Amino acid sequence: MAEAALVALSKIGFYLAGEAATFVATKFSNLTELPNTVQRVRRQLLMMNLFIRKTGALYLSDELLKGWISEVRMLAYRVEDVMDNFSYHYLRYKNDQFLKRLSNGINYTAIFSGISDELIQIEKEIVHVSMLKDQWLRPVHEFLPTQIHNSELQFPQYSMPQFMKDEDLVGIEKNSEQLTKWLRSDTHDLKVVSVCGMGGIGKTTLTANVYEKQRDNFKVLLWLTISQTYNSRKSGGTDSMDIRKVKTELREVFGTKKYLVVLDDIWNPQVYESMRDVFEDSKNGSCIVITTRKEDVAALASKHYQLKLSPLGLKDALCLLCTKAFPYNDESDGPSKVLELATDTANKCNGSSLVNCPAELHELATGVAKKFEALLLEQCPAELQELATDAIRKCEGLSMAKSSSELLELANDIAKKSVALPVVKCPLEMQVLAVNIAKKCGGLPLAIVSIGSLLSTRKLILPVWKQIYDQLPSELEKYAQVRGILSLSYYDLPGELRNCFLYCSMFPEDYLLPREKLVRLWIAEGFVVKKGNSTLEEIAEGYLMELIHRNMLQIVDNDELGGVSTFRMHDILRELALTVSKVEMFGIVNDFGAVIQMDKDVRRLSAFRWRKMKNDASKMKFPRLRTLMASETIVMSIPSILSESKYLTVLELQDSEVTTLPASIGHLFNLRYIGLRNTGISVLPEFIENLINLQTLDVKSTNIRNLPHGIVKLTKLRHILADRYADVKQSEFRYFVGVEAPIGLSNLEELQTLETVQSSIYLAEQLENMMQLRSQDEPLSFEDLKPTSTKLHRLIVRGCWAGRTLKCPMFEHHGGNLKYLALSGCHLGGEDPLVFLASHAPHLSYLRLNNINSKHELVVPADSFTHLKTLVLMGLHDVSFLDIGHGSLPVIEGIYITSLPKLATVPQGIENCPCLKKLWLLGLHEDFKAQWNNKGMKQKMQHVPEIRI
Repeated sequence: MAEAALVALSKIGFYLAGEAATFVATKFSNLTELPNTVQRVRRQLLMMNLFIRKTGALYLSDELLKGWISEVRMLAYRVEDVMDNFSYHYLRYKNDQFLKRLSNGINYTAIFSGISDELIQIEKEIVHVSMLKDQWLRPVHEFLPTQIHNSELQFPQYSMPQFMKDEDLVGIEKNSEQLTKWLRSDTHDLKVVSVCGMGGIGKTTLTANVYEKQRDNFKVLLWLTISQTYNSRKSGGTDSMDIRKVKTELREVFGTKKYLVVLDDIWNPQVYESMRDVFEDSKNGSCIVITTRKEDVAALASKHYQLKLSPLGLKDALCLLCTKAFPYNDESDGPSKVLELATDTANKCNGSSLVNCPAELHELATGVAKKFEALLLEQCPAELQELATDAIRKCEGLSMAKSSSELLELANDIAKKSVALPVVKCPLEMQVLAVNIAKKCGGLPLAIVSIGSLLSTRKLILPVWKQIYDQLPSELEKYAQVRGILSLSYYDLPGELRNCFLYCSMFPEDYLLPREKLVRLWIAEGFVVKKGNSTLEEIAEGYLMELIHRNMLQIVDNDELGGVSTFRMHDILRELALTVSKVEMFGIVNDFGAVIQMDKDVRRLSAFRWRKMKNDASKMKFPRLRTLMASETIVMSIPSILSESKYLTVLELQDSEVTTLPASIGHLFNLRYIGLRNTGISVLPEFIENLINLQTLDVKSTNIRNLPHGIVKLTKLRHILADRYADVKQSEFRYFVGVEAPIGLSNLEELQTLETVQSSIYLAEQLENMMQLRSQDEPLSFEDLKPTSTKLHRLIVRGCWAGRTLKCPMFEHHGGNLKYLALSGCHLGGEDPLVFLASHAPHLSYLRLNNINSKHELVVPADSFTHLKTLVLMGLHDVSFLDIGHGSLPVIEGIYITSLPKLATVPQGIENCPCLKKLWLLGLHEDFKAQWNNKGMKQKMQHVPEIRI
């Protein structure tokens, strides 16, 4: 419900805050009451939304409440439609001159009167739906109070988890060892340990397994499962007096004894804070373990005692799946044990004499070694099975009288362990499907165990397994524990985060979501609400980090500034989001064949990678559509969809085969985001100036040479991203060029990103008035650039003029704000850029100097660049000496020194970078490697995992 009410309320807010309400009311005498009607509808929707939020996830088990919320949702969608319809006709009326109104034959009086009448009717229906709640919900819930008050009806009842044998704990051995080590630490202070991860990842299972083994190490052991609705004053009918009594009793039980307490599944830091006074530190090595799926709760533990669980790798996932699917196996060592044996075979074969070894055994030993050299278990289960069965077959009946004892023992061991290998029990023709099922579960043990157990009860034939794979989401839905544990995470989200989370499911499975793109999409959709002085982008990035901290999204890469660059949605959580999206009419993800038969009232449509078109594509009409994502798609049907979707807000066509934009786009007054990246578009039509609400225009890597003049009328533009490749291979210095920007860009006062435009004599003057800019990616006249914004963190300069590059006001007065700096092709007049930047840009986390003229000796001053994580020095043809001062670069992780042909000596002090992970020294003087060896640098740099010379 949250997504419908919040968007509708935001659009009502825009209406009431702007001039539209009074403008129309003064022009049409019969509409003077319209603003008051809108205000009453707003109040009703607001209270309904607050009531639904108060119920939380309770309605999941209450069909009556669920039905009522569905009615409210439909009313909220109707309100959104009416407000969009009003905005559309208001803008047309305002822009049409008097004579044009007469000539176009549009009766605006009838139109606005119709809108007013519809809103009045909606108000009546809202009142009626409110009465239904009082008429039916309240009496029924008073008669059956547990349906509304027991929050655990929707989810599995929690109790002390079942203890599992070590052999059933696949892939978490290291985590078990780490947790055990912390609990048995010699420190006497009270330890608070946290185990964090997404729902279903095995936090409770792991902790329970370790907990059961600590009975000899602690005098008192206590396991407490904390419900999501725990309240420090009142919980489940227990008043505050009872809670104080329980606390007193617990303190008496603990006394001065050494205790271990597990607080399982904590959702809120305040829960622990409210219980903290129970746990006294008697300096006897007592320990508290917190399991949680939220990182702010995990942070209650010391940073040295925080265990973050990750999904299983494919090898362990496959082993766990087969263990559960074939439970009659006695051993579940699986692929890791066979890998260990094969490695042992390789090692022993290299040092063993096989002169007296039978040919068959020789062939087996060398074959095992050879196969495992190139064997990638994650991708080759068939090869693994082939190897194991081959070992069994060749060892059976083999005369080993003359074989060496080592090889005999090893061959027998391989044969024995291979028989018990779960993957071997999976028929060869089904192994690919088994791998795909394991992949589909995304390394989530709860899902893997559930599906594996299901497979163990079904016939071991390909059609049956394939059916389960094809219907995996619905099969998992049948498991109350899986559904409950994952749904808890979703329904704990506030309304705006639910919108953002559901939106991530609109992208394909395993899609790498770029941070900046998603933030702009969320803003365009209206999910982000203005708060204080923060920009919408900053608020949206806060939403993103909250979803990550709640383990609802997974970080894939970080950028050079340390922020999130790309992330992904876990497959199982995506399936949950898709199910919720469909029920709540949030959006649909489908292939073309299914879309042409779907509900025409769909509001968001994801059509990634449509490749097959049908003759009736032109008949596809979705009049209520707000979002169309058709990336990597043949776009024959797009013009038809756009012509009938006048309320469209987001149009994403990245990587599609579109070459022109249909004229109907000019009428999409609601459009806030256009994505045409990497398409064949060569011209932006002038009618784009009609899109007065446009916020983001992404035309990077297209054939567009210049932006149309009318773009300067789009005063709500926040992001312009445009360039075209001049050299696709990126071998030339100017492998891409910016577009020509029209005069008048300074009208775009909300613009934050301008990437990339050709510099001109007019550009610097215009940039001076663009106070919101956050990034600039083309050579500029820095003498005139004096930004007042403290948020210009990233600067890339290519081909700047000679002499005074570093002496301009940009660096001398504003360099302290920079975090990312890349200088390429600049002539620095014989200066040492490192010395200058150390004092003028001290907060850099990324520095790249490429193809510049500078002094022969470069010096990183002592105790400088304390935030720098990446240093790139390329094409510095004059540099022959590099000195890294004492105490500098304390957090550097990557140093890349390439194409410095005069650098023959090892950079002085480079061994004193404690956090260094990557060091590249390529294309240097021919004597460099000899100098490196003579100074014993291999021993000095043993702490660096990756070194290339």
